[in-house]
Amino acid sequence: MFKHRFFAVASVVFVALTVSGQSLRSGFDIEEYRECIRIASHFEKTDLDSVYFTRKPLTFKRIYSSPVVGFDNNWELWLGSDSVMAVSIRGSVMTAKSWMSNFHAGMVPAVGRYHLGRDFDYCLSPDTLAHVHAGWLGGMLSMADDIEQKIDSCYRAGRRDFILTGHSQGGAICFLLSAHLRVLQSRGKLPADLRFKTYCSAAPKPGDYAFALSFEWLTRGGWAFNVVNPEDWVPETPLSIQKLSDFRTTNPFNRIDILTDTLRAADRFKINFLVNRLRKPAQKSEANLRKYLGQTLGEMLRNEAPDYELPRFGECANYARTGQTVVLWPSADYYERHPKNAADMFEHHMYKAYGELAEAYEN
Repeated sequence: MFKHRFFAVASVVFVALTVSGQSLRSGFDIEEYRECIRIASHFEKTDLDSVYFTRKPLTFKRIYSSPVVGFDNNWELWLGSDSVMAVSIRGSVMTAKSWMSNFHAGMVPAVGRYHLGRDFDYCLSPDTLAHVHAGWLGGMLSMADDIEQKIDSCYRAGRRDFILTGHSQGGAICFLLSAHLRVLQSRGKLPADLRFKTYCSAAPKPGDYAFALSFEWLTRGGWAFNVVNPEDWVPETPLSIQKLSDFRTTNPFNRIDILTDTLRAADRFKINFLVNRLRKPAQKSEANLRKYLGQTLGEMLRNEAPDYELPRFGECANYARTGQTVVLWPSADYYERHPKNAADMFEHHMYKAYGELAEAYEN
């Protein structure tokens, strides 16, 4: 407890003593991302450090580390030498809660109420049809109040520029945090002159297609990036199932009767038969995902986190890649160090691989 109070006080004092002009600009900046991956790999000691440790940040100093909350979630505040603050979200750790929250991929509305110890009312999208990952939403909400308080302290000390970043699970949560803060800002609950820039690294898909579109609208103008290694399987998850009912209301699948009205009865029957053959397998697959990754995984997660109440899951699993994607394309020498058929399933996912690709990246 003393440690966290000390860091909270020290962070405000340190910020107040070092205020300078804003320096964040729109557009992907490889030097900023390189610092993000260095920051991500320097959380407090984990059992992965010896394998995946990378270079220390060059221009940022850690000034606060949060308590562990939610589904074993943690975040840090870093101070940059150029006046920029960085909010860094930790990725998965080797605990049951952390990994169950990854697999807890039932979808919940992007606007609603979530109970984890207490009720959280949240809004991550202006689109009421949007849905997001249930497990990562809980992780984000458990840290949100603390993050907002620290942002407020920094703002009162004169800071305006914040990088939001995270790797792997941290990147998925960072998508949701970025949307949360921008919606608060649009509603006047955060100052309009705060500037947020997002770097989600090696992140899985955080929500459905509707959420992806609204996120990209909220961060339009070059203020959010999804950085991926094409050899990394994690950004391909969770499984995506698109049903015919996932299309917007105005679509041909809802107007089959009109489209086939001029056809012969036998042809109308064939078309309706084909559409139903397309509709039913996807509906069954989505229902299974909702049952097992939503309800069943949720009950297992609740055994680890008794203060979690399962939400009502949406009938949706249309997970979509989100944000402006930046690809760290490997060269031949990368594969000499990181073979495609590596025994380690995380060979192409962790900090070492991303750090090497970032160092070699050219605009």
